[in-house]
Amino acid sequence: MGVLARQTSWITLLTAAGLVLGFLNMSLLFPRYLPAADFGLLRLVVSIAIVAGQVAHLGLEATLIRYLPYVRGRATRRGGLLQGVLLAGTLGTTLAIIVLWAMHAELARWFSDRSDRYGTYGLVVLPLLIAEVYFLLLRGYSRAVHRSIAPVFVREFLLRALQTGLIVAHVFLDMAFPVFLGLFTATFVLTTVALFVHLWRNGELTVLRKVEPLPARMRSSMKRFALITLGVGVSGVAAGNIDQVMLAAMLHDGLEKVAYYAVAMFMASVIMVPSRAMVQPALPLIAEAWRRRDHAHIAALYRRSTTLLLAIGGFVALCICTNVSAIYSFMRPEYAAGARVLVILCVANLVNLAGGLGGSIIGTSRSYLFDASSGLLYLGLNVVLDYLFILWWGMEGVAWSTLASMVIVIAWRVAFLHRRFGFWPYDAKALVICAVAGALAALVILLPSTGQFLADIALRCTLIALVYGGLLWKAGVVPDIEAMVRKRLRPRSA
Repeated sequence: MGVLARQTSWITLLTAAGLVLGFLNMSLLFPRYLPAADFGLLRLVVSIAIVAGQVAHLGLEATLIRYLPYVRGRATRRGGLLQGVLLAGTLGTTLAIIVLWAMHAELARWFSDRSDRYGTYGLVVLPLLIAEVYFLLLRGYSRAVHRSIAPVFVREFLLRALQTGLIVAHVFLDMAFPVFLGLFTATFVLTTVALFVHLWRNGELTVLRKVEPLPARMRSSMKRFALITLGVGVSGVAAGNIDQVMLAAMLHDGLEKVAYYAVAMFMASVIMVPSRAMVQPALPLIAEAWRRRDHAHIAALYRRSTTLLLAIGGFVALCICTNVSAIYSFMRPEYAAGARVLVILCVANLVNLAGGLGGSIIGTSRSYLFDASSGLLYLGLNVVLDYLFILWWGMEGVAWSTLASMVIVIAWRVAFLHRRFGFWPYDAKALVICAVAGALAALVILLPSTGQFLADIALRCTLIALVYGGLLWKAGVVPDIEAMVRKRLRPRSA
């Protein structure tokens, strides 16, 4: 757990820097300096590229992470694995490009607005798709060789830094939208190239004149695993992105609603940063533990990760949900339509964190078929409930759909892990965290406003940090954080 905690800390810090840029981009700069429909189009084409990329890369990111440990010591066999993955990914990308090109007119009809933005600019999704697929493949390889920080740097920080520079340049140069859209697309391509260069310079991507084919049994196992995890991957990223696609297709002012929803979804996603930071270095460790059949180690990771994620996620959710009015005061007034959406999505993400590393544990085990089925259930629930709830409640219905689907699927996964392996993620510490967070939320919301939004945010977050952190520290519910803090403070006091 020590190695995992250290890598998680570095990745979390790096991601936090990217989040600052992301907040500037998604909450202040893009909504302020782009028309809502143009901003909505940017989010729509990115969402389509992400969903299509998950399908096109054929589940090979998780396959690399799972199977590379078995060939790590043999360079020629490792080269054969990487070569096969790249060829399969290229084939999937080619097929996805053909489908998107052929369906462009139909998609333009679905997403039509008064200026036919998707019909005019929608094919920009093709280079976005190519960049996404190869990024996923390179990220899987990078994580499999225990270089988990580089993919986070290029996607969470570098990409957002480039986009911050782009929108600032747009403010001063007043770029035409086609030029801006082209440069926006280029930021995704550049970050994928940057990850490739990093792996190449560190000797992880070498050209071998001769590669050794994988054993037939291993190839067969990989194919089954890739097909199953394909469903998991699609369901994992599709939900939030399909939300935006369905908003654009079902509502008359869909692109504007996509912009409002995207801002709320981004701010709520801050809660998931610790989970994303933990999963990336944890996956290879879990895969190694399954190979050693070390169930005790996996059970410990599961339980301690759940407590840690709930503690950190609870703090972030408190800071966001008690400052909703202040946060939206920095945006154009129309974006306040997403305020209730933000709160609902924060709760949904907390439910997600309550599942700990359960999805990763199932996905790297021999029961990965269940991971696929639960992921597909989540996707199916989300699509059906999106359709019904959008008809009933408009944009807010999408958030309720996400919350309902998340509760059902997380509960099912927790029950499966307990029944199948005897793993259980909760103890008294989780109850303490939930009780403290709930009580503190009720108290902080009652605090009167100072009349200054920045002062309100600073005051509430400081109070939450002192009271929430102090109570959890006193109760001893987060020993991993306590150990890290003591270790960092010890040299200073020596």
